Amino acid sequence: MKSKGLYTILRILIGILLIGFLLWKLDIQKILLNIKTMRLDFLVYALIPYFFFIVVSAWRWQVLLDLKKLKLGFGRTLIIYFIAFFFNNFLPTTVGGDVIRVIYSSKTRKADALAVVLVDRILGFVGLFIFALAAVVYLMIIKGQSEFLPFVIIGLLAIIIITLILFSQKAYRMISPLIDKIKLWKLGFHLNRLHNSATEFGGAWGPITLCIIQSILIQALLALPPYFVMQAIGNFSVGLLPFFIYIPIINVVSMIPISFNALGVRENAYVVLFSRVGLSGEVALTISLVSFFLIFLYSLLGGLFFLFYKRR
Repeated sequence: MKSKGLYTILRILIGILLIGFLLWKLDIQKILLNIKTMRLDFLVYALIPYFFFIVVSAWRWQVLLDLKKLKLGFGRTLIIYFIAFFFNNFLPTTVGGDVIRVIYSSKTRKADALAVVLVDRILGFVGLFIFALAAVVYLMIIKGQSEFLPFVIIGLLAIIIITLILFSQKAYRMISPLIDKIKLWKLGFHLNRLHNSATEFGGAWGPITLCIIQSILIQALLALPPYFVMQAIGNFSVGLLPFFIYIPIINVVSMIPISFNALGVRENAYVVLFSRVGLSGEVALTISLVSFFLIFLYSLLGGLFFLFYKRR
């Protein structure tokens, strides 16, 4: 526990240092001016796709819950997703929000609830890496830029391997002797139960395909708000396409667990990538910070649900 606490503190410090580096390098007055003069109407436009991002994410989870016959109405599913979204901001990793989803979705079928959340998370990664792969292939073919391709391919291969182990009895059988030997906290037993529950998703190609389509749609929705934030700052000649290309790459980079909640990692990625299309560091950093703040506002709604929603 002590080592986990130190690791969390270290990640917070790294995030602060990364943000501090940007603020030292860039003109803080220009950043503040960008924020002060932003158009409110475009910020409202930016809030709309973020809302649908949460709705589609909850819908994807609902598809998997229904597949496992964990009976939750979509209203409850959406509220629980908001609550989990709230806790993602304050727990050491986004896994904390997943734990909340497991706790709230079932009192008696914890293995099934955990399997649903795990599959939901994996299918989200599949959609992300498919979108990011399309982006880096476009950059490679049209722009001749291939530096991101190895990272995306490695990530996609890792997700495919994890998916095979999770869904395939044959693949899992190769590592099951090692799993059986894990006696600490009955971890081996629980992992076997989780695998048995997850393999039931293996033949459900219709729902799984729908979830992957939803995951790709989620990535498209996440690319829209930063574009509207840019429009709120000023009239730039940058179109929507770079946001569809760079935001998925930024989302992949933000998965690197070196800072708390990707603080600083995300902002540096914005500055580096959007400088390629002519946006200044000050504008790119403003887009990143304001976009994060807007989605943070929705997480606060989850905090309100947490206070008043009674878990059944």
